[in-house]
Amino acid sequence: MRIIHYIRAINAENIKNWKIDLSYKPDFIRQFIEPFIYLLPYFFYGIALVGGRYSENLKNLTNVNDMISYIFIGYIIMGFLNTACWAMGSSLRKEQFFGTLETVFSAPVPRWVYVAGTALHSTLHQGLIMIIQAISITIFFRITFNIKGIFPSLIILMFMLFALYGLGILIAGLTIGFKQWWVFSEIISTFVSVLTPIAYPLSVLPVIMKKTSLFFPTTYGVLGIRHFLLGENIEFSFASIIIRLNIIILVWFILGVYLFIIMDKLSRKKGFLSTY
Repeated sequence: MRIIHYIRAINAENIKNWKIDLSYKPDFIRQFIEPFIYLLPYFFYGIALVGGRYSENLKNLTNVNDMISYIFIGYIIMGFLNTACWAMGSSLRKEQFFGTLETVFSAPVPRWVYVAGTALHSTLHQGLIMIIQAISITIFFRITFNIKGIFPSLIILMFMLFALYGLGILIAGLTIGFKQWWVFSEIISTFVSVLTPIAYPLSVLPVIMKKTSLFFPTTYGVLGIRHFLLGENIEFSFASIIIRLNIIILVWFILGVYLFIIMDKLSRKKGFLSTY
């Protein structure tokens, strides 16, 4: 029964965030248009450099010659990084701004329930943006995917998201302890984005950067999904990707929860939990 109680609390937090989003309709609509604005320059810049949509050099490196499809999948999956680095941290900051974080945290449920509710909302919100963006870009640019690769791609995406939740918990903890949470989000999201092969093959990265990228779940998410949907050559098997993602999930969750608990205790000891 306790689990059901927690699930209801998680869903209540999810519904609350949806109500807040829908209360600001212009901003809500902007969030669906904005990804197109960010993505199109990548396409146009790539076409200008390559001299067209298709690249033989890209095919030699990855077995994929369609530059637009290649960039599109990498970029759209990385949208979930914002769920961890920005959405989960900013939700706590908003509660501090409203002066309600202390009240929320006094609810008879563990702290992780609030974070889980925020993660659920952020995932659904970003997922909706991704679906609309995927359908629109696919139709407009006539992108074709391997239908048989959808199921394994969804499995990889699910494990990648779980790993990113560990990062989100860590960011949420930093938000409690340090008011300028966006500094950490900016540093982490930029660092992960540069080392993840979003718009370029993993092979073009310097050796040290290539090895570092293997510690990020987004690397396996982007490479694995592109492999199953576009046929990109990768040096990992499906089983290897899942095993590595599970290891990252374990490490990142332990680190994230540990830091969150420390920051929560520190903020209560210092008396600045809900201080904006």
